[in-house]
Amino acid sequence: MVCYVDQASAAINGILSLRIKNTFYIFDLKICMFVIEEPADRRDRLGQHKKNLTDDECNNLVQHLLTRCTSSGKLPKGVADDIGKLFGCTPTTVRRIWRRAAADLSGNKTICATVQQRKKGQSGRKRMYTDIPERIQAIPQSRRYCFRSIAHALNIPKSTLHVYFKRGVIAKYSSVLKPALTESNKVCRLNWAIKHVTDIDGAKYFDPMNDTVHVDEKWFFMTRLQKKVYGAPGEKIKQRSCKSKRHLLKVMFLSAVARPRWDEAKGQWFDGKIGTWHFTEIVPAQRRSCRRDAGTPVMKTVNVTRDTYKAMIIDNVIPAIRSKWPSGETKRVKIQQDNARPHIMLLTCRN
Repeated sequence: MVCYVDQASAAINGILSLRIKNTFYIFDLKICMFVIEEPADRRDRLGQHKKNLTDDECNNLVQHLLTRCTSSGKLPKGVADDIGKLFGCTPTTVRRIWRRAAADLSGNKTICATVQQRKKGQSGRKRMYTDIPERIQAIPQSRRYCFRSIAHALNIPKSTLHVYFKRGVIAKYSSVLKPALTESNKVCRLNWAIKHVTDIDGAKYFDPMNDTVHVDEKWFFMTRLQKKVYGAPGEKIKQRSCKSKRHLLKVMFLSAVARPRWDEAKGQWFDGKIGTWHFTEIVPAQRRSCRRDAGTPVMKTVNVTRDTYKAMIIDNVIPAIRSKWPSGETKRVKIQQDNARPHIMLLTCRN
């Protein structure tokens, strides 16, 4: 509130200050105007924006009040002011949280009710799309593998879908490709599992498969189109090249593993790693090139057929089993393989 006075009274020097109901009224004769000044602490409270108390702060506030309240559940005079200064809030907020807690010290029920903030889920802009889950379920699964295709099907911006995904409205699942099994395939798998169940004193136990070696093959490319190379600053990295990026050289490897266990005879841990071998052969080069002469031994990949697979098992896998197998274990070892066409009917390996 500002009031201007007559200019004739400006000749009087001095300042008149009055205080009425915690409000200072200052009459400055030099500038000939009334100035209303509020207390400094009130200006500080109005100038700063205090955030709402968190759930943990509300719980701690109630714990402090429980230690200072009376046996009847009432707060003594001045407690709300002290707790408000401690948590940086007004006494009104302290009393409101205390009323929300509804403390009961009789011991007949829970001491306090929940005092968590009630703004969550009740504030903010209302959702524009409320039927997102139902509309997504109506889309074919083949079009639900990325947000771009879902946004195109729903006619909704992709950024909006990301917001709903963060809120939990949209869920993400992992779709694993499973083999299409026929009824006969299921019966065969069930019979194979039943064979590995033993009956001991009326109790069913699974076979630990300590006498089984699992073999499997996998293709590996000799190189990749893009690889990271670390070096010194300014170092020139050697350029890699190949005839065609579409036909990179790949080699098939065969690995054999068994179940890891403690080897009592050797007194050490048997890791179960029998070995890994590659289907290659060393042959002389038929033609001369800029890198080598004709007749130079070079490594070539071989096609995995029934004969090459049989030779790999007999020449590499079985000798490795005999050399690495725990001596205190059974001498009767089974080689488990999948149903690939080059595989042969293996007999039980005896050490």
